[in-house]
Amino acid sequence: MTGQAADIRSGDRPRLSSSDQIVRDVVRGLYEGRFVAGQRLVEPDLMRLYGVSRGTVREALKRLAAEGVVSITAFRGAQIRHLSRAEARDLLQLLEVTIGLAARLAAQNIASPRTREAFIAACENLSSFAGRGDSFDFVQARNRFYRAMTRAGGNAEVARAVRGFRVHLIRTYLRPPVEERFADYREMAEAILNGDAEAAEAAGRRHIRRSLDALDDAPDSVFAPAGPAQPGILDDEEFDRG
Repeated sequence: MTGQAADIRSGDRPRLSSSDQIVRDVVRGLYEGRFVAGQRLVEPDLMRLYGVSRGTVREALKRLAAEGVVSITAFRGAQIRHLSRAEARDLLQLLEVTIGLAARLAAQNIASPRTREAFIAACENLSSFAGRGDSFDFVQARNRFYRAMTRAGGNAEVARAVRGFRVHLIRTYLRPPVEERFADYREMAEAILNGDAEAAEAAGRRHIRRSLDALDDAPDSVFAPAGPAQPGILDDEEFDRG
């Protein structure tokens, strides 16, 4: 972790604030194994690690909490979210529908030359990581692919929903074979560029279903213990109150 912290202190990305850089490093650390689900993030430790003030650390933790990566509770402070198997399944089921819709909308709107050019650039960038294994740079390229896809679709709510999913947490539990993932990306991209909305949606949903299938095969040890049944679901009276 020392090397990563040194990079942050040296300002390797001057356009990012100190809190932004901490957020980025924590997410990078999830993929690299420097941070793990359930790990506590102690403010004084983070201040020393990144060479920043308590205010900067707290701002970063609030950002991470807003993105669903960290949970902050009274008396316990912040810790990396640890999803139960049920929570991961709920997220993936919703993500399957949303990514499918995003791909469909992109295919319907890809005719614009500017939109098409931006999407092709994101596809080519992602393709450059094929066969190179997992890395944070690959994660960023994958995220750019999804951003280009949702922008092509032109639906701001779908774009916001895709950004809000806690994919960082799920992907650290489930890592389908690289060959399968890139085959899925190519299939989605080809359908979108061909303007085939039906095929694009099917490819997007199929891609997420691979993770759902992997979820069933993953050992219990990688997930948090199951909480109360269906937490957060409103009963009829609560639903009527809005």
